[in-house]
Amino acid sequence: MVPTQAGILIVDDEFGLAEMLRDMLREHGYNVTLAINGRLALAILTEQRIDLVITDMMMPVMDGEELARAMRAAEMHRRTPIIMMSSLPTRRDGFGGLFNAVLRKPFTPDQLLSTIAECLAGA
Repeated sequence: MVPTQAGILIVDDEFGLAEMLRDMLREHGYNVTLAINGRLALAILTEQRIDLVITDMMMPVMDGEELARAMRAAEMHRRTPIIMMSSLPTRRDGFGGLFNAVLRKPFTPDQLLSTIAECLAGA
């Protein structure tokens, strides 16, 4: 069951995609915040209640893998679900459990919504 007004942080330097995802998720009742890189995302995580992070892999300043490693190293964010989205091939090691799910771009709204629901239910 999805928590009411679950807080989702979308981390992506592709503004058009991030805004489209934000608008779609808000229509489904989520409280969505945007960040353009991992460093800004970490700052937001200390200021707001975030229940789930959706991050792109390749970004300037701090990429998605670096963000996930920083979150897993911090006690406060260690259990926050992280969904990685990327057009890159998935690594064989699955990123060592850094991510709760991986969405290959392009993905459908239904794929995103079901992945979010699964991750929040397992959190």
